[in-house]
Amino acid sequence: MKSKATTSVVSGDDDDLESIGSNFDEMGTSTTAIREDPFPVKRDEIKEVQKMAKKDTRSVQLWRLVATGALLVTAFVVTYSTYTLLKKEEKNNFETAFQQFSRALSETSVKQMQELRDGLDQLGNFISVWAHSDKNKEFFPFVTLPTFETIAPGIIKQAHIETIAYSPFVRADQKEAWLDYANKNKGWVIESHMQQMGSLQRLKGGENTYVNDMTLLTPEGVIPDPEPREYYFPAWSYSPPPVTHGGINVNVELVFPQLMAAMFELQNETLFTEVRRHPGIPIAFSPQEHARYHSKLKNSNVSNPHSFFLHPVYAKPGNKSSGVAATISGAMAWDAPLLNLLPTGVEGIHVVIKNTCNQTYTYNIVGGDAFYLGPGDHHETDFDEMEVEISLDLSTHPHFREVAKSGPGGPCHYSMHIYPSTTFQELYDTNTPEIFAAVIAATFALVAVSFFIYDMMQQRRNTNLIHQAAQSNSIVTSLFPDHMRDRLMNQAKQKQSVEQKIKSKAAVFLNDGTDLTAKSIDINDAPLADLYLETTVLYADISGFTAWSSVREPSQVFILLETLYGSFDLIAQRRRVFKVETVGDCYVAVCGLPDPRKDHALAMAKFGQDILQRMNVLTKELEVLLGPDTGDLKLRIGIHSGPVTAGVLRGERARFQLFGDTVNTCGRIESSGIPSRIHCSKETAELIKIAGKEHWLEKRLEPIELKGKGCLETYWIAGRNDRAGSDHSNVLSNEKFVPMVQGPVSYDKSIHGLDEKTSRLIDWNVESLLRILRQIVASRTSQPTLTKSSARQHHLEEVPLEAVKEIIHLPAFDSKRCREKQVETKAVEIPDEIVMQLHHLVSVISTLYNDNPFHNFEHASHVVMSVAKLMSRIIAPNQFGPRESAAELHDHTYGITSDPLTQFACAFSALIHDVDHVGVSNAQLVKEGVSIAAKYKERSVAEQNSLEIAWKLLMGDEYAELRSFLFETKADLSRFQDLVVNSVMATDIVDKDLKALRNRRWDKAFKTGEFASSGQLEENARDSVNRKATIIIEHIIQASDISHTMQHWHVYKKWNQKLFEELYVAYLNGRMEKNPADFWYNGEFGFFDFYIIPLTQKLKDCGVFGVSSDEFLNYARTNREEWALKGESVVAEFIEECKSKYGVKGGQVEIGHLLPRGSSVTLPIETFVNEDIEV
Repeated sequence: MKSKATTSVVSGDDDDLESIGSNFDEMGTSTTAIREDPFPVKRDEIKEVQKMAKKDTRSVQLWRLVATGALLVTAFVVTYSTYTLLKKEEKNNFETAFQQFSRALSETSVKQMQELRDGLDQLGNFISVWAHSDKNKEFFPFVTLPTFETIAPGIIKQAHIETIAYSPFVRADQKEAWLDYANKNKGWVIESHMQQMGSLQRLKGGENTYVNDMTLLTPEGVIPDPEPREYYFPAWSYSPPPVTHGGINVNVELVFPQLMAAMFELQNETLFTEVRRHPGIPIAFSPQEHARYHSKLKNSNVSNPHSFFLHPVYAKPGNKSSGVAATISGAMAWDAPLLNLLPTGVEGIHVVIKNTCNQTYTYNIVGGDAFYLGPGDHHETDFDEMEVEISLDLSTHPHFREVAKSGPGGPCHYSMHIYPSTTFQELYDTNTPEIFAAVIAATFALVAVSFFIYDMMQQRRNTNLIHQAAQSNSIVTSLFPDHMRDRLMNQAKQKQSVEQKIKSKAAVFLNDGTDLTAKSIDINDAPLADLYLETTVLYADISGFTAWSSVREPSQVFILLETLYGSFDLIAQRRRVFKVETVGDCYVAVCGLPDPRKDHALAMAKFGQDILQRMNVLTKELEVLLGPDTGDLKLRIGIHSGPVTAGVLRGERARFQLFGDTVNTCGRIESSGIPSRIHCSKETAELIKIAGKEHWLEKRLEPIELKGKGCLETYWIAGRNDRAGSDHSNVLSNEKFVPMVQGPVSYDKSIHGLDEKTSRLIDWNVESLLRILRQIVASRTSQPTLTKSSARQHHLEEVPLEAVKEIIHLPAFDSKRCREKQVETKAVEIPDEIVMQLHHLVSVISTLYNDNPFHNFEHASHVVMSVAKLMSRIIAPNQFGPRESAAELHDHTYGITSDPLTQFACAFSALIHDVDHVGVSNAQLVKEGVSIAAKYKERSVAEQNSLEIAWKLLMGDEYAELRSFLFETKADLSRFQDLVVNSVMATDIVDKDLKALRNRRWDKAFKTGEFASSGQLEENARDSVNRKATIIIEHIIQASDISHTMQHWHVYKKWNQKLFEELYVAYLNGRMEKNPADFWYNGEFGFFDFYIIPLTQKLKDCGVFGVSSDEFLNYARTNREEWALKGESVVAEFIEECKSKYGVKGGQVEIGHLLPRGSSVTLPIETFVNEDIEV
């Protein structure tokens, strides 16, 4: 300001300056200097300023050099290191991939060879067993297996071989008898052809079957064997059936004499010959058939390497010492076992097949195909170091090497040698390292250029600053003496320091949220507060949050709030809206401070639209993690514009706050709004109109009454995706309530086209079950396997109720397994196939639920959530901490928390407990005479039906892998079934016998003293623990089934209305005799007094739920008190809503006579669950 004033005086007083100048001229002083600069900068003053900055300048120059050098060195090091590391990573990826694929090749090949031997053993045992059976009238060699053509094709397919032949051992003295037997039983040839092909088209000669004398196979064909032999091995049964009768009775012993001799010596081996042409193939195949077989294999033909194998058949099944009674022989092409070993896209792995008969053959594996490269070793020698050698020897005999001899027809040992190739390496060789190195080098080059440009600009700026500082010094020097100048500078410096202190602290607080405590602010300093005249304040409250949070764990509540508010904060930053604070579930923000802006109302409206839209998206996404009803949470927003006082209240826990009538009015506008709408005041609406967005506004039809304000005119601000919507419901016809399943259950219901809410519930249930499944896997010392074992099936009793157990034996504490557990639950990875099957299972279960108002899939999900919460509370926090042993925790919780499978069974029971429920009571089903009522002996009809349907579904073949993964042993499956049966049956609280049984077990478990018999102390102690565990599990499912009565009033009212609606619809449809309106209000008192509150008291008496049992009991008592006050009006609301939604029976709704409020009523338990009992 001083320089401007001076300039003004100079320019405005030119005449005066001219006269002064003339006087200076007379004195020899130039006037032009005064006109150009009234305060010229002397060279000495510039030098003085430069001297003051000289030390800092040297430091800057030094650090400039250091920074430049460091930048160049860093650029080189980072670029080179990145290139080297990426190249190394590519090499590691290549080596790792080869190891994985070679391991897969090795394991599969060894498995296939073992399957070959197992298949041959199996076939040999079948033949031996048949030889000893009563159906076979004779013994070896006069044996013909009638099911040979049934068994052999499966072995051929499983072991990837081409043909199998059975040859009995015939001594010379049995030759004539054998030829007679062969002529009498030659009909097997025709039977085999008819069984395989349905015709004799393949058989030369058709039905003119004949049997040769003992024959020989020569290159020219089959010829008679004129020489007498000590024994023969005539080829008898073939698969595929022979195409010519001439192949019968070929003496196999003369085809491979050395191999036959080795078989007699070893007696327990499957032996292979060298690669050679197999003489039996022309017997089993015509040339065209053999060519067609190989045409199925890429790059394969009849000339590709084949080997002949021989396997002994013992006189007695499995008894190797009983002597060789027959042989099984066949041929195998070596490219067939190499098919379908690698996934598509993987190529360039060379497999070299070698044997001890000095033969070598090479194949190139490309995806699922094997290409024959020819005889010899053709792998690339550059990869010799990566060789993987696998023995394909089926021999286990210790003297095999001694017996095996090289040469034609002798036994050969085979091995597989696996190598990568350049083609395979190129799959992992990319130009990524070069690209990354180039990008990094270019980035550093750009940084260097930017640095030098910035340095040049800084030097220019410093020069200007020095000149300006010298000019300021010249002005001050010209106006004040030296000592006054110094004092003035010091004073200004101190003032500047104080101002900077206040400014920096305010900035830090607004930007970083740092507390300003009383210690950090001088009490004499001016308060940090200002009046902002043009602002807009927003209040956003989560509707339904209190009820929602009452059924969640504290961690889940904070996950919701942190996720929502974190997202709102990001939107606020983008919209330049200042977040003030959060109070509980209320979000407070303001626009127009600390930086004033004219469009504060419009910006806040856009912010409200954004967070409203974001709220709807996030709650639906979080429902998978936080459970049912999360997607129903809505945001209620209020906006008001006006002046506010904003500042920092210094002291302990200081924070930025807003004060004033604008803030109070905004809070009231928010509370008078409705969920998913933005409610704003008239002041805010006027500002939005001025901004040209009048079409955003919708005037509220009725004015609102605010305390101290009177009636106010308010508006709705349209959201981004506002859509007109309303609930449309019609009276449910009788077709909605079909009888329960009468016959076999079909599980072919479509799981496509599910509504969004059901899909979210399915995802949440799946994730809940997966969390427990990870615990199951983590608790095991070995990883589960994926099999389709039929042993992992267990069928229910015909009447499941009869399978209810008094005691279910949970696993005893296993200290060894506890010590060996190494896997953290979060680190467990569930195979995709298991996840898919589990998701499909839950999806199908959701479709098995009928569209009832209460007994539906949403209710089942609510029960699952309650079970999970109760399970998580089975620890006493005041007794057990991290130092307590796992054994102590196991004993205290009766083993429930130590067995994740038990927890999975409880969750699964909750999920299925109301499957196929039709919305009426068991008594009504019995009265209607549905078939399943008789089937289940008129007891627990709905519960047994739900259990049987769901259990049959779980035992289906499509979930075989899931069962094998879930149940490690048959005992696991059996225990799981017992838990599910007991839990589902426990949800029938009407059956008097079940109730009495549970009460007796409760008294025996928790009210009896010590066992009297010391001899049975150990056994009885364990039974006592398991009995308590069984009782607790049943009470968990019972409490979860009616958990809404032990939760927040709004949750209780919501589900109470659904149950009333379901019974009302049953009444309208003639499936309930009494109108629920007649007994609903008073019936709830009995339900609380005789079932709910005693149940919560039992949960407390168990001693394993800690303070949670008090929570349930308090909610139950509070809801009962609330029902006494509001129940009559609530029932009236229920009736009116049902009238408008479903209509009335007989044209009007008959509201029952309610007892006076507070009247004492004593009712049996059936009153509140069975509508057929008089109230």
